Amino acid sequence: MRLSYRKELEKAARRMILIHRTDTLIRLIIRTIVRNLKASYAGIFLYRQDKKAYILTISGGRIGMKIPAGLVKLSPSSHLVKFFLDSFYRLDGNNYLIVKKIKGWLRRKKVKENSRYKKFFTELVQQLSSVKAEVALPIFFRDELLGILILGEKLSKRKFLPEELTFLSILSSDVAMAIRNASLFENLRLQLEKNQKLFLQTISALAEAIEAKDKYTIGHTERVVDLSLKIAYQLRKMRKIKNWDKFERDLKVAALLHDIGKIGVPETVLNKPASLTEEEWSFVKKHPLIGVEILSPIKDLKEVISAIKYHHERYDGRGYPEGIKGKKIPLIAAIIAVADAYDAMTSDRPYRKALPPDQAKQEIKKNKGFQFHPQVVEAFLRAFSNGR
Repeated sequence: MRLSYRKELEKAARRMILIHRTDTLIRLIIRTIVRNLKASYAGIFLYRQDKKAYILTISGGRIGMKIPAGLVKLSPSSHLVKFFLDSFYRLDGNNYLIVKKIKGWLRRKKVKENSRYKKFFTELVQQLSSVKAEVALPIFFRDELLGILILGEKLSKRKFLPEELTFLSILSSDVAMAIRNASLFENLRLQLEKNQKLFLQTISALAEAIEAKDKYTIGHTERVVDLSLKIAYQLRKMRKIKNWDKFERDLKVAALLHDIGKIGVPETVLNKPASLTEEEWSFVKKHPLIGVEILSPIKDLKEVISAIKYHHERYDGRGYPEGIKGKKIPLIAAIIAVADAYDAMTSDRPYRKALPPDQAKQEIKKNKGFQFHPQVVEAFLRAFSNGR
């Protein structure tokens, strides 16, 4: 993939994750595609549960090419939808569809002699032509087809290059995550407007979305929540926590969402099977601040947002993003820092194997007063001695 495309992917990912309205997000995606690929036209079908169909939500491009929003819809049984959901029809194994290639398939002996193939591909080409599409790509979140991205021909009339199709494939993966997250945020906002309460089911869905992006941290969030609460229980016994009910609630939500900012980090960086470059690492280090930007519109999350912002600070002031130290670090952030570090050390990563639990525990103890809050480390060790 050309470097310019990689940069565009990273820019698009950063911008997409900060947009909480689906319609605004779709407009950004369409502009990004039309601008970078010099396409005559682009549009996105999104599945609408209330309509039980994929609706052409927004389209854009050359004057006269736009199709009014909502004018075209695809049923779940339509040819274009079936092509992406049924591998029987994907003769080349690719996750994208090119009209010229389908026309080429229609000339194959295998297709000519198979009435099912011939009828399906003939009608598929007709359906794509009716929406001015030359290329189509699925927008999957896990196994759920959220939508379909369609593109008209290039302004130059040239065919789409392999690196351009790769760009679109990766972008569609990030688009799926962004659409899913925007939908979750819209639901969360509506719920909070009604009664200003936290809905942990929605919060848990956000946490799952983070882990779906980073295949090396499956189960990480749940373990960090569990260990954070065990540490907090010990601090409560040590009389270091006031207003326990609120503290416990804030800690649970903050631990669930401590890495939410990683949604804004490209999957290629999160899942890189080697040590990160200095530039890649500096990008990862922005995730606490991205998390703050994502959650800042939500009321009643002041302590949660503060904990997310500072959970990578060090007791000696050598952490990030601000380098604060000592008791200036919120207690919830200090608890999550220990739980997060322990789970990271005892889990496999792309570039190293997990440490044994006892060795990881000694690392935490060794960094007491340097990386970690002394009283939090003491509570952590007590949690282990009590049979964690």
